[in-house]
Formats: sequence, C-alpha cells, structure tokens
Amino acid sequence: MPADDMQSDAAPANQSFGAIVFAAFEALEKWLGLLRRVAVSLAIVLGVLLAVVLIVRSVYQQGIVIEPVIVQFVDPKDGPTPELAALKISRQIAAIQRAGVSEWRRLYVDQAPNPIDLQIPGSPFTLRGGLREIGAFFGFQPPTLRVAITSRRASPALVASVSVDGEEGAVGPCEEYLDATGVDRLIGCIALNAMSVIDPKVAASHVFHEEQKQCGGIDAGQPAEAQADMVLREQNRIVNRRKLCRFDRTRDLIAETLKRGRPEDLPWVPFVYGMVHLARGAALAGIDPAEQLGELDQAIGRFLDAQQRMQSSPSAIAHLFEAYVKKGTLIHEGTTGLAWDDNPQSPIQWRLYLAEATFLDARRQLARIPPRRNDVLDALVGRLEGTLYYRQWMVRAHRRTRSGQVAVAIGEPEELALLALAAARYQAAARNSRSQSLYMDWGNVLRASGDFDNAAAKYQLAADLAPDAWEPRINLAIAHLDRVVHGGSPAETGHVLIGLGAASNYLSWTSGGDPTPNLQLKVEAALAKTGVAGDVTSFHSCYQMASATDPDDRWRSLAGRKRCIDEAILRLNERVIRKPRPEIAPAKAGR
Repeated sequence: MPADDMQSDAAPANQSFGAIVFAAFEALEKWLGLLRRVAVSLAIVLGVLLAVVLIVRSVYQQGIVIEPVIVQFVDPKDGPTPELAALKISRQIAAIQRAGVSEWRRLYVDQAPNPIDLQIPGSPFTLRGGLREIGAFFGFQPPTLRVAITSRRASPALVASVSVDGEEGAVGPCEEYLDATGVDRLIGCIALNAMSVIDPKVAASHVFHEEQKQCGGIDAGQPAEAQADMVLREQNRIVNRRKLCRFDRTRDLIAETLKRGRPEDLPWVPFVYGMVHLARGAALAGIDPAEQLGELDQAIGRFLDAQQRMQSSPSAIAHLFEAYVKKGTLIHEGTTGLAWDDNPQSPIQWRLYLAEATFLDARRQLARIPPRRNDVLDALVGRLEGTLYYRQWMVRAHRRTRSGQVAVAIGEPEELALLALAAARYQAAARNSRSQSLYMDWGNVLRASGDFDNAAAKYQLAADLAPDAWEPRINLAIAHLDRVVHGGSPAETGHVLIGLGAASNYLSWTSGGDPTPNLQLKVEAALAKTGVAGDVTSFHSCYQMASATDPDDRWRSLAGRKRCIDEAILRLNERVIRKPRPEIAPAKAGR
C-alpha cells in the first residue's frame, strides 16, 4: 500500500482520540463548575445559618460586651495590657455573678483574649460587629462596657472611667493606690460598678457576702465599767451594730433595684433583706438572745414575702426553712439553763412547746422544696435537714432525761431513728460541701448515736479544716472519753489513754484558758472505769486545786489543769509498765 494512503487512514484515528480527550476535559469542567456553584451555595447557606445561630445565641445568653480596654500608664510596666485588663474584668464579673442565687440568670461575658472573627479586607466591617448591629436593629442591644484605665502622679495614682451603653444610670469612677494589689482592687471596682448598673440585685448579693464578713464582734471593746452598767453595755452594742452590721452598700443596691422596677427583680428584694436579718441574727448569738430571736422573726417574715411572690423558687423556700430551723434551735437552747418542771404552764415546758412547733413549721417548709436542685442548694438543704432532725432529737432527749445536757441515745430506738436520718442528711450534704461546721454537726449526731469512733473521725476532719479552732479539739477529746464512759468496765487502758491524751492536747494547743466543767466530768467518768478507785480521787483533788488559782491568771490555771491530766496519764502508763509480760521465745536460727 502506498505511504500516503497509510497517512490518510491514521489522521481520522488521531482526530478521534483528541476529540475524546477534549470532550472529557469539557465534561470535567462542567462538573467542577457545578461543584463550585454547589459549594458556594452551601457556604452561603451555612454562613446565614451561622449568623442566625450567633444572633439567637447572643440574644438568649443576654451577654455583656467588653470593648477593647484603654490602658495608659506613666510606666507601662506598672499596668496590664489592654487584653489582660479586659480578661480580668470579665473574670471578676463572672465571680460577682457566682455570688447570686442559682435561679438568677448569669450574663454571658463576650470577651476573649483572641476572639475568632471575620473581616472583609480593606473594610472596617467584622462579623462580630455586624451581628451586634443586626441584633440592635431588632431591639436586642447587649450592655456594652467601655473602660479606660490611667495612672497619674497624684495620689491615688490609679483612675478608671467606666460606662455601660444600653443601660440606664451613670457608673461612678474608680480610684485606687498603686501598690501590690492596687490594680486588682481597681479591676474589682470596675466590675462591681458595671454590675451595679447592669443588674443591681446581683451586685447586692456580692456586696452582701463581703459585708457579712464584717458583721460580728458586737460585744467587743466594752469598757470595764460596762460590766456593772447595763445601759452603757447596751449603748456600746448599738454603736457596734450600726458600725459593723448596717449593710449600707447592700441596702443601697437593693434600693436601686426597687427604683429600676423590673418585675423579675422585685420579688428578690425581700429575699436579700431576709439574708441581712439572718446575718445580723448570727452576729447576736450568745450576746442578746431576745434581739437575735427578733432578727430571725424578721428574716422569716421577709422570706415568707419572697416565697409568696415566687412559690416555685427553691432558694426562697430553702432559706425560709433555714430561718425556721435557726429559730427553733435558739428557743430550745434557751431552755438549757432552766430547772425542770412538769407543770405544762412552766417556762421550760412552754419553750419546749414553742421549739417543737417551730421545728414542725420547718418540716412543712421542707416538704415544699423541690427535689431537683443544684449542688450548692442541695448541700444547704441536706445540712439543714440534718440539723432539723438532730434538734428534734435533742428536744426528745431533754424530755426523757429532764436535763439540758447533751445525752446519748443508746437503747432508745425512736431517738436513734431520728439520729440516723440526721446522719444520712449530713452524709449527703458532704458530697457537695466540706466545711468545719458540717463535720462538727455530723460528729455531734454520731456521738449522740453512740458511734464514738466515727464521731471522732468527723471531729478530726473538722480540726484539720480549721487548725486554730478550739471546738473540734475539745469535741474530739470528749468523743474519745465517751467511748470509755459508755463502754465496758473495766475499760481498755489504751482507750482511756487516747481520751486523756486528746484532752491534754486540747489544753496544750487550743484552749483559751477558760474553765471546762464538762471536760472535767468526762475525764472523771472515764477514770472511774479503770477499776482503780484512787484514779478519780487523785485527779479530782488535783483539778480542784488548779481551779482554785486566781481566776485572772487563766494561763496558770490552764497549766495546772493540764498537769492533772498528764499525771493521770503517767499513773496509767506506770501500771501498764509494771504488768507482767509474757516472755518472748528466742527465734530459732535458720539452716
């Protein structure tokens, strides 16, 4: 075949292959174009959905926006960076909100050191700013915090100006001294002033907890002549009460809440006032029982008002329950110094009746608290339940023993059942709260039940949580001594030595030198179980001589009482040493 015929046959084949490749690329281009259009459409849809979600979230969270903080210091090394200042302000606002009640909605603080944002190149428009503008168009304008922090050469050196857009009311300036904690105090002032405008009731709750720490020492600083002049003593108490327990800032912020008139805030006004009366009642403990009872009654009235306005509020019901328990406890404690009288019209019988009636009211309030609550509220309710059952047992034990002294319920099934309920509530509360007072109360319940070993363990935990407190140490000693007193006879020498050692430890390290009659009685009762009559006689004679020391020289008296206990320990140890011991057979040598 000629060569030119072969070339004519190959040309169509080559053209057919090229057409196929071109067609394939053309089809691929169409698919890529379609995929690109789908991807762009999907990105637009996702962007719109994301914007809607962010707008809805910002509205739902009711956030607080912190604009970039202006920081101008004479020496930049003395102050934080703008990012750090904004971060500290946001954390302080969060801490202030944590002081509030669990039902209060916490505002989201829209601030982060490196926020994720989108911006069109060459344009000031950003996604976050655009979302805020869109929310403002629909009437959702979050409070915007603008802060400027500067330093000056005049004193006080630190000054901050604060303003909140979107909220009524002016925000006062903050001034602090430039020392080691000056910047932190200034940040705290900024956050509190901002919250005072944004939500005064939340700021009031935070300030209440701060002022509560100062409310105490009402009977401090009494002159010597006040011991004989009751009017002068009461005058000094009034001065101290007004100085330490006025709660001025708390009441000012509650007044601001009333002025705002927000319907959702007004029911909480009597609640915060109820907390103020509870705090004042606690400050009057052991000083003026009548006035303390009056403060508790005022707290009950305020909490009842709050509860009637918010019938489904767990916090309002729980704190009303707390006020009832404290009132019943105070009434019953007032009977311990009264002589027993079977006459139903006698003062002691009347007070016992009032205490029982108050505890009954507390149980009615307890039944209304919903079972679903947060951990903090659950711990409070559990602890109050334990206190309620324990105090109800104390009233029953008082009627049984006809004495106000703390008894033991060994052999009393009904009383033991009440104490078991109390112990279970304290155990539940300890899952969410660990404090010295909780373990003290739990130990008291276990000791009353006759479970002295576990009671001592709880007192030891309380002592570890508060190393300088004297109450856990003396209760620990009494729990060990009660194990001997209510145990078999003769007692195990080791148990007696542990009890005496705990008593000596208390006198050595935590006692303030005041007389401890209950401790003396417990030591004598424990020594009576040793089987040696001379132990009680020797200790009693020694203790009487130590107690006869000049009462003004309490440290000498304390040293004398401790020496009496140490001598009793020495006598027991000497008897242990003198006891014949079995011989120990020598070990056989191994192969």
